[in-house]
Parts: sequence; C-alpha cells; structure tokens
Amino acid sequence: MTSSENVITLNVGGSVYTTTRSTLSKETDTLLSDLASGSLTDDEKVNVVSMPDGTLFIDRDGPLFAYILHFLRTDKLSLPEQFREIARLRDEADFYRLERFSALLSTATSISPRPRTANGYATSGAETGGYITLGYRGTFAFGRDGQADVKFRKLHRILVCGRATLCREVFADTLNESRDPGGPDDGERYTSRLYLKHQCLERACDLMAEKGFKLVATCCSGANGLAAANHPILTSNMGNINQTELMNHRNCGDYEEQRWAHYTEYVFFREPQTGYITPSLREL
Repeated sequence: MTSSENVITLNVGGSVYTTTRSTLSKETDTLLSDLASGSLTDDEKVNVVSMPDGTLFIDRDGPLFAYILHFLRTDKLSLPEQFREIARLRDEADFYRLERFSALLSTATSISPRPRTANGYATSGAETGGYITLGYRGTFAFGRDGQADVKFRKLHRILVCGRATLCREVFADTLNESRDPGGPDDGERYTSRLYLKHQCLERACDLMAEKGFKLVATCCSGANGLAAANHPILTSNMGNINQTELMNHRNCGDYEEQRWAHYTEYVFFREPQTGYITPSLREL
C-alpha cells in the first residue's frame, strides 16, 4: 500500500490520467520525473499549470500520452497495428525527454505498416504505391496590345485524379473535396473529381516529389489556334477586312485567350514503399 500523496492526476490537453509518482519517475532526468519529484526547473514550470483541485495541466496531445504512460507502466512500446502517428508521438517523446521511448519508436518506424482499407482489414505495403494524375486547363497570358511575349500561365484549376488515400496523403489540407465528399472508410476509392485549393502548379509538383512520386507520363492538347465561334474575325465578311484590320483582330486579347487555351495532364507514380503514410488533418 502506498499513501495517497503518491497518487497524481494529470490533465494532458483535456485528457485526464491518474497514476503514481513512482510510475512517472521510471525514466530519470525527464520532465515527468521532475514533475513527480516536484523539482521542475523554471523552463519546465512554463509548461505545467497547477489547477485549483490539485490536477496538473500539461498543454500537449492528450490521446497520445496514453502510449507514453503505458510505456512507463510496462516498460514496453505497444502500438496498434495500423498506428500512423509515429511522427507526432516522437514529438511528444522529445517534449518529455524520453530518450529510450524515442529509440523504440525509431525501431518501430523501420517496420513496414499495413495500411487500413475501406473494409477495415490490413493489406500489404503495396497499397502505399500508385498513380496520381494532375490536370489543368489554362491560357498563356500576353502583354499589352496583344503582344505575343508570353510571361506566365493562367491556371483556372488543378485537378487531381487517383486513389483517395494517396491524394489525401500528398496534398492534405490543400485538397478540396467539396465536389467529391466521402466518409473515413473510402480511402481505396478512385476518383477524378478532386482539385486543389491553390493554383500553383510548381507547388503541387513539389509536394509530389517530397512524397516520393516521379513523373512518368504527360500529355497536352496544345494551342488550338481557333477563336470562339462568335468572334468578329469569324463572323465578319473576310473580303471586307484589310490586312491592318486582320492583324488588329488577331492581336486582340480575347482572340489570343481562345487561341492559346490548352489542357495538360501529368501522370506521377510511386513504387510501393515501407514506412508510415502521413495522415491528413481529416484522418487524425
């Protein structure tokens, strides 16, 4: 039997845990051991708030603290089979200065996970690979008076096609799913109705490269060379237009907008890989 003074209640980010001071002291020279012994440094006291009822509040991730507390109680790292928050848990371990816990997490990271599928069963690591296609329709912008000195592209929307799981992993909160909403278990569904919230093609390609995707194919409709059907240059009597008027028509802004409209697709592929898929904000 231990005295009630050995019992301590922690409120970690809104999640309440009750344990003993001896448990928190299992790993020495950590924030938790200092907290248990009442010897917090001035820097550590900034992160720990004593509540009126004696509870100690720590402004960190509450649910993830359960894994840390389990480690202190059992001296084992025990994570769910489909656990995909290794990076966030490592941040928590660094905050509490749990070096041995961090080392065990590094070992766990090297083990290939089995991602969750739509029916809830684990699959092979091959599910981490696949194709994503980026498509955009744009126009070349011209200078004043229709001068054909192309300076930049105007992209109206960047479309994203592929498996929902991969699209969310790569683009996270920049992925606009308003036209194609789905539930949490639709990750293996293929879709062509997603698009990005921004219109920066370079940014999209950087994200693809950061996630290990490589460009394997591309296609483009090219400049169509045609004006709109109702454009004056097509509806006028060509015989009454002299050379100067013809050039003025050809150089006008709206004619060039039509003439240089194009559609392009880039196909990216990633080999099946080991490691953990980075979850999107929606999946956390």
